[in-house]
Amino acid sequence: MRFLSLNNLEANMCLARPIYGDDGRILLNTGVILTGHYIHRLKELGFPGAYVTDQELLDIEFPETISIQTRQRAIKHVHEVFESVQIGKTFEVKGLQASVKDIIDEIALNPNVLVSLADIRSLDGYTFAHSVNVCVLSVILGMKFQLNELELYDLAMGAILHDIGKIVVPEQILLKPGPLTTEQMEEMRRHTFYGWQLLKNHPELSLLSAHVAYQHHERPNGQGYPRNLLDEQMELYAKIVCVADAYDAMTSKRIYRPGLTPAEALNEIHRLRGIQFNPEVADRFIESVAPYPVGSMVTLNTGEVGMVADVNQIARDRPIIRLLYDAEGNRITSYKEVDLVKELHLKIVE
Repeated sequence: MRFLSLNNLEANMCLARPIYGDDGRILLNTGVILTGHYIHRLKELGFPGAYVTDQELLDIEFPETISIQTRQRAIKHVHEVFESVQIGKTFEVKGLQASVKDIIDEIALNPNVLVSLADIRSLDGYTFAHSVNVCVLSVILGMKFQLNELELYDLAMGAILHDIGKIVVPEQILLKPGPLTTEQMEEMRRHTFYGWQLLKNHPELSLLSAHVAYQHHERPNGQGYPRNLLDEQMELYAKIVCVADAYDAMTSKRIYRPGLTPAEALNEIHRLRGIQFNPEVADRFIESVAPYPVGSMVTLNTGEVGMVADVNQIARDRPIIRLLYDAEGNRITSYKEVDLVKELHLKIVE
């Protein structure tokens, strides 16, 4: 399996992973043969591309941080909660609670897994998939801090609902492709306060979960919002979600910019430790994420192009690469892998 951008998809290719709608429903399932019509519709809906099967890569195992079914249910429940808030109804969180517990249980089975998030989302469906990704990342990070089961639950509920206040922000601001005006930016920043107001009195949620919505844009240097809190004034849960939120946002394609690669995003988090992120939280996060996840397409300094087949635990920035194209761009027909830990003259340049 490999990921191809929309412009590189062709009719008769076979989907290797499902493509989801905004509400978590499967639009196209694994095994579907792409047609010109399907590709055109994916483009209209704003999808960046898709995972397709490749005979040369069938033996590569792609690790799942959580199962596809758990992710699908969680996105559906986030969508339901946001929809209830949008129409002014009292929102129920029982379905979301069940999904959060499933996420915690699945991650607990393999707490040392390196993060490799591979969901495909439309531009319009960003918020729901983003909420689930931030929850997954936060739980993994919470385990690094040895939080107990109840603490992980409160962290996860705060993480999955951290952006619920955006429901109150006008859509023309949320989806604006260009820079926001000063007034629009002020309204956008109010989503943290709106989220706090929505969550703090909910009978099924803890005050700590509500503080995640309130504090996830605060900064250790006191330059965050809405209250300019310093590092020692922030809750640990908010510090964790701050990093998880930023990482998923940086690696996601948006209306106004392309996404960064995991390696680029990790470099940015390292650069901003102590400024935008708590240093200890940032360091533990960097230790938990593969800069080149299995399935990533990379270019070597030789000009050869390949896919990451496995991550080296001893040197996560030097994975094992399955070569697919030579330096001239010709498809390599004979099976060949290079281990960058052993081949020190090779390095990833793109």
